Amino acid sequence: MTSPLDPKALRQVFGQFCTGVTAVCASDADGRRYGITVNSFSSLSLDPPLALFALVRESETLKVIQAAGTFSVNILAQSQQDVSNGLAKKGGPEKMDAVPTRTGVTGAPIIEGTIGYLDCTLYAEYDGGDHVIVVGEIKQAAVGEALPPLLYFRSGYQTLPA
Repeated sequence: MTSPLDPKALRQVFGQFCTGVTAVCASDADGRRYGITVNSFSSLSLDPPLALFALVRESETLKVIQAAGTFSVNILAQSQQDVSNGLAKKGGPEKMDAVPTRTGVTGAPIIEGTIGYLDCTLYAEYDGGDHVIVVGEIKQAAVGEALPPLLYFRSGYQTLPA
């Protein structure tokens, strides 16, 4: 069923909701790192510890997550706008070339310098129209550096007042 709503107008309404910016990362069987910028992230449950996000069905990173069964959610700092911009572009593992990471307990890449991260195993997937809703079970989580968050509002990055 096709929505009678104008997609541009709907995108504008969605843009009225301020979100934090995360980067979801995973590694394929050959150890190549993949990543994508995600602002659809949400906490879900404390028991069991779950978080979710949505990715467009055609995402290469989604395919890597599905195959690997593990991924990280990295909460980006205001100073990591370049990471967000780089991972928001189409492409494959080359998008991660300039992104410093370490390996998490699940084997997923964890981005250095974030304000927090979640290291997850794939718990469930749900239909979300042109997206797939991915639920991860959190195996490790940590608060990172005490920096301002990277925020997105009205189709642009925003900062918190001092």
